Amino acid sequence: MENGPIVKAYVTLQGVDKVAVIDVSKRVVLKNIDVDFQDTGDRPHHIVIDKTNGFWYVTLISSGYVLKYSLETDEFIDSVRVGNMPALLALDEMNQTLYVSRFMPMPGMGMMASNSTVVNIIDASTMTIKKNLSVEARSPHGIALSADGQTLWVASNEASHFFKIETSLIYQDNYQPNAFKLGSDVPDNYKVNDMLYNALELELSSDNSKLLITCSGSNEIRVFDTTTGDSLATYDLSNQPWHLAISTDNRTVYTTNRGAATVSKIDLSNGDISILSDSLLALPHGCMLTPNESELIVTESAGNRIVFIDTETMKLVDEINLETSMSMPTGLAVVEE
Repeated sequence: MENGPIVKAYVTLQGVDKVAVIDVSKRVVLKNIDVDFQDTGDRPHHIVIDKTNGFWYVTLISSGYVLKYSLETDEFIDSVRVGNMPALLALDEMNQTLYVSRFMPMPGMGMMASNSTVVNIIDASTMTIKKNLSVEARSPHGIALSADGQTLWVASNEASHFFKIETSLIYQDNYQPNAFKLGSDVPDNYKVNDMLYNALELELSSDNSKLLITCSGSNEIRVFDTTTGDSLATYDLSNQPWHLAISTDNRTVYTTNRGAATVSKIDLSNGDISILSDSLLALPHGCMLTPNESELIVTESAGNRIVFIDTETMKLVDEINLETSMSMPTGLAVVEE
């Protein structure tokens, strides 16, 4: 019998329509779960875990579904089709509500923008769509939910605006979220696709006071006050900052830099930036801290591997190579059992 909790990582393998379950401490793939839902190249992209209720959810870009699985057995439970190119997920575990953002333009991947302006709100208990809320800006991609579930933040990848959505008001007729600009050079009209900042992902500080946004177009992380929407700080990074992870003490943020094939560590107290460059990094995509925050797990969408980075030294300490050269690992979620 093993002592202590087991840390598992669930990784979407977008190129082979599977989700890999990984034992983080042993560095082994425990199983590969087939999510080939329609046998059409479904392309699983993002995953979230509901530890409270015992489920995990995954988006399928190409076939437009969100799937629900048992966390205990990893067996398929239910699905809902939300439309063209669902992207990222935010989960309210207490109210069993899923918020789904949309994909953005990705030249070179054979994909076009979904042209969607909506965020899907799903009843996760029944896997039914409760509402499609339009923010009136295309490709609302980055998404983050406050810890109390009362505020949803969404950023348009194309229009350089981000939006504050009060979840208690979503079902009111003609409700329109509050809009904020990513920069002073952004047009007032958030229906204009200026493509200046190309917001990619959002994360909230643990106290919900700050919103951090990766801007893949301007190669920055921008930090905003969640009460006022005011800009607080800007950090210049390598080419195409992609996904990010924040330490629980709100002192450190880590980002994958897709275009530069690097990973950055930012000390938010003084602005110091450490950069890891390694030959094993190839289109780094998702990232997540282990529960004790000693390591950062990174997926590589072109490297077909998952790597482990020591957060203190910022050195790559281990890797897991996946079964095929076309695995394309992207989304990542970690759970301690």
